[in-house]
Amino acid sequence: MQLGQLHHALFEETSFMLMEPGELPGDAAFWEKSMTPFVNNSGNALWVAHDDVGNLVGLMRVRGHSARRLSHCAQIVVGVKRNYWGQGIGTRLFEAAEQWAKTHGIIRMELTVMVPNRRALVLYHKMGFVVEGLRRQSIRYSDGEFLDEYLMAKILNS
Repeated sequence: MQLGQLHHALFEETSFMLMEPGELPGDAAFWEKSMTPFVNNSGNALWVAHDDVGNLVGLMRVRGHSARRLSHCAQIVVGVKRNYWGQGIGTRLFEAAEQWAKTHGIIRMELTVMVPNRRALVLYHKMGFVVEGLRRQSIRYSDGEFLDEYLMAKILNS
């Protein structure tokens, strides 16, 4: 259940997450079912970061592809609670995911980021991701405005 609470907190704290507050159910059954692809597929993984007393403060999801031609690629979703920004949590989550990816045949890691999300862009560039494309008006913002997002990727060295 704590994972659901983390997601809801992330959605409340920033408008740069894909989901908005209230879009995901909060019950334990939903979160158990949503984790099934991560448990049953070696191309998927989830890491969580916690504070000194065990509260979840960040997460990184890596989702692989079942198609053989895309099995070397994985999509990334990352989020860290605002009170923990600037403490290296995002960096450590990326490092863990990259190490895992290298041992699971993943050589290309991909993510999307809303263009105005400068803080995330700094982190992603620092971690070696490069902008490969622009998805114009791909996000409907909460006030009805459309935002562009970047498609970013990193090719992992062996």
